Amino acid sequence: PDEVPDQDKDGVADSVDKCPDKPETKNGYQDDDGCPDTVPAKIAKMFSGTIKGIEFETGSATILPKSFKTLDAAVAILKEFPALKVEISGHTDNTGSPEGNKKLSQERADSVKAYMIEKTIAADRLLAIGYGQDKPIADNKSKAGKQKNRRIEFHLQPQTDD
Repeated sequence: PDEVPDQDKDGVADSVDKCPDKPETKNGYQDDDGCPDTVPAKIAKMFSGTIKGIEFETGSATILPKSFKTLDAAVAILKEFPALKVEISGHTDNTGSPEGNKKLSQERADSVKAYMIEKTIAADRLLAIGYGQDKPIADNKSKAGKQKNRRIEFHLQPQTDD
């Protein structure tokens, strides 16, 4: 087959690559223009790890109303940058069974996704994954550590042409 010219070997053909001599930065932001870039600060702040201010009823996937302001801020950024795709990951502490925690974390990630869909963000831009207690960021031996482990994280996903 004929090779499509891609001088910088970034997977974006030279014919559509706005920067054919510099490789694209695959970071979930403008991944199809062929240019190196950095994620704007407001996107990076909202979509790079633990999101403070998203809370649920204990043992439930019901989002507490005090979380809406944070979620609405995320929705506003997703509306401003319609090409962004985001993984919403749910995490728990180690209280309860691993299976129960996996289920609860998935339900919580799904709740956040449903909230965003309700606010007119397309479902295909959102991936909800429940990791349960498998990815702690703090020690589960203390109350404070457990609280840090109960969280929602947002991560930008690579943009694809499909």
